[in-house]
Amino acid sequence: MLKMRGIWAKAERYFSPIDFAMVMATGILSIAALLEGYIWLAKVLYFIDVVLFAILLLFMLRRVLFQWTAFRQDLKSYEKGPSLFTFIVAMCIIGDQVVLFHHEYVLGRSILVIAFVVWLLINYSFFFSITITEQKKSLKDGINGGWLLSVVALQALAILTVYTSEHSEAALFLATCLFFTGCVFYLYLISLIIYRISFFELHAQDLGAAYWINMGATAITALAGSLIVLNRGDFQLVTVLSPFIKGLTLLFWSAGTWWIPLLIMLGIWRHIIRKVKAPITAQGYNPTYWAFVFPLGMYTASTFRLSEMFELPFLKVIPRYFIFFGLITWCALMIGLFSRLLAKKSEANE
Repeated sequence: MLKMRGIWAKAERYFSPIDFAMVMATGILSIAALLEGYIWLAKVLYFIDVVLFAILLLFMLRRVLFQWTAFRQDLKSYEKGPSLFTFIVAMCIIGDQVVLFHHEYVLGRSILVIAFVVWLLINYSFFFSITITEQKKSLKDGINGGWLLSVVALQALAILTVYTSEHSEAALFLATCLFFTGCVFYLYLISLIIYRISFFELHAQDLGAAYWINMGATAITALAGSLIVLNRGDFQLVTVLSPFIKGLTLLFWSAGTWWIPLLIMLGIWRHIIRKVKAPITAQGYNPTYWAFVFPLGMYTASTFRLSEMFELPFLKVIPRYFIFFGLITWCALMIGLFSRLLAKKSEANE
């Protein structure tokens, strides 16, 4: 019992909002497993996801209530501010699972409303703060792949809106607007990110898993577009826009596919050539690495839905095997997480 209390205390002490990426990663792998027909695995991951979300939500509430000044500073930070969007995405994915596993549309809509309100607060607080601040950061120091979490949050809201719409035209209209807004913001931000990594010095320590969100943001955009088209029903607006949405969806899926080999090469350079410790170890673990697992699961789910939208069954060979890369990586990070918690406890005893 004392050992568990010690681990709990360490977990809360080292909590940061980016930890919600763990919920994002576990949740989308659960959904991907459900789509692929691995029902037992999907349910196990779903259970783990709910437990993780409940624990992290408790940590988050305690931080907001008892460390408000530190939380507000994080919200205004170029580095930490974007990580708060993981909370919104995590809520949306929990909502997706509630609908997909239990068909609880009322509960799903309740989660959507809460997520949307939180998004309004975080989104506009963050962008307002960095706009008016007198302590501006340079492009080199101020932006990284984590900023694309703002795009992921928009598309996560769009997806949950579709899942809970029950063919409501108002809901589908909202989902379509969120989808288009996410597309625009991705194009804005990825231009700056590519400029930053191409024309400024970048060290191995800088090239963390956050840059996998470059691909994850395209994958969730493709998933949102596919679901809007697949669930359009008789809504005339989406029917008219379907060719355009399909084109954008394929564009983003293709862009995400392009990113994968480059990101793998950069990962090999980072960990093998530059000797940055792997996240499977206590010393190498960092919660940002969950932003590496999430894109793998999201690419699996988005490819599955894309193949349905275009009626291209040959594409389903990708999610059939890609899901295992996500699961292996998820297991490796879980080992790293528990290794870190146990190691920290050992250090404290020493």
